Amino acid sequence: MPSSKKRKPRLVLDTNVWVSAVIWKGAPARIIKAAQENKVFIITSEEIVNEISRTLAYPRLKRIYEDAGVSQQQLISAVLQVADLVEVNSEIHVIRDDPADNKCLECAMDGKADFIVSGDNRLLKKGCYNRTRIVSVRQMLEIIEKDHSH
Repeated sequence: MPSSKKRKPRLVLDTNVWVSAVIWKGAPARIIKAAQENKVFIITSEEIVNEISRTLAYPRLKRIYEDAGVSQQQLISAVLQVADLVEVNSEIHVIRDDPADNKCLECAMDGKADFIVSGDNRLLKKGCYNRTRIVSVRQMLEIIEKDHSH
């Protein structure tokens, strides 16, 4: 009998998805939960983690999580607990308006990701890059639910 065990989709989460997940919970946090439940595999890169750190240092965001009694280091640790760090050697300059978006494409390429999950319209407009589909949080949650509704 053929095995019905499918390979878990490999995801790269854009900085905006990570920040939303760790600060505001909601739909982005459901993707993190799916990784903790072994439904998806999240990969990230040092460059993305550094970008998350920079974003979390913004005073208006810092106030939110510090008021909740959480440190920036705890949030970064949470990211590193759920995501697998991949080494990135590619250099991609596809999105000119925001070089930070290229970090996601580089991580996806070198980490052989199936999906990039983003809330960024510039990335979402691309739709895909090489073999990686670029989808919104809502689209990703629909894909996960469809894969796991037996």
